[in-house]
Amino acid sequence: MKKLLALVMVLLMVASCFAGCGGKKVIVAEKESAGEAVAQTLEGYTYTAVDTQAKALMEVAAGTADAAIVDYVMSIGSIGAGTDYEDLVVSGDGYSPENYGIAFRKGSDATAKVNEAIAALKANGKLAEIAKKYKLEELITATDKFDAFKQSETDSDWAYIQGKGELIVGITYFAPMNYKNDAGELVGFETEFAKAVGEVLGVNIKFQEISWSAKETELAAKNIDCIWNGMTITEERATNMSVTIPYMANKQVMVVKGK
Repeated sequence: MKKLLALVMVLLMVASCFAGCGGKKVIVAEKESAGEAVAQTLEGYTYTAVDTQAKALMEVAAGTADAAIVDYVMSIGSIGAGTDYEDLVVSGDGYSPENYGIAFRKGSDATAKVNEAIAALKANGKLAEIAKKYKLEELITATDKFDAFKQSETDSDWAYIQGKGELIVGITYFAPMNYKNDAGELVGFETEFAKAVGEVLGVNIKFQEISWSAKETELAAKNIDCIWNGMTITEERATNMSVTIPYMANKQVMVVKGK
């Protein structure tokens, strides 16, 4: 009898704690991403970090998380009718409007060279053409002014890249930016955009998968020449690295299962 009474008391305590704590839901986002910064501020949720945005969607689809915070650009074409996540939807209007840019090493003169290529692709319509393939045409910006290219007289990053004959682009895989199609080929908006810039500049583009949390270390060590992967421009990044003009608008959105 005493054991039964003790068990009942424990169950009542658990139920009371659950109700008192508000029964918080689980929300996930990619570690060290703009989505993580949003997820950590939302009341009523317990935050858990995951390795990638793709994993965040998988957690919601599997029911192991109640919601995910991901880039708006990723939600386009990745969830809803005709996708692998037909039962997932965007909830609300989104958070933290932001802009994407390409990051080079601090002080790099290659940044201005790439800015010129971006402007050329915007002017001739190629950038819009690529964006339209991935339903991103309404998000293209690339309107900011920038300094004309002037090669550094000492320790020129552009000369270093030219000498190699290739620009090593650090990426992670997530649609629609950089991902593998059914044939195993690397495709996506950023993939095609980078190749188009390479054609303008006369250098080959080599894509190198990186850990997003180690992106700054990879760049400083010259394992990659730039970070080109839907990177949000922040004051800290603009201070610690050399960042191009913004080329695409974005925001963070919450993804949940549809009702």
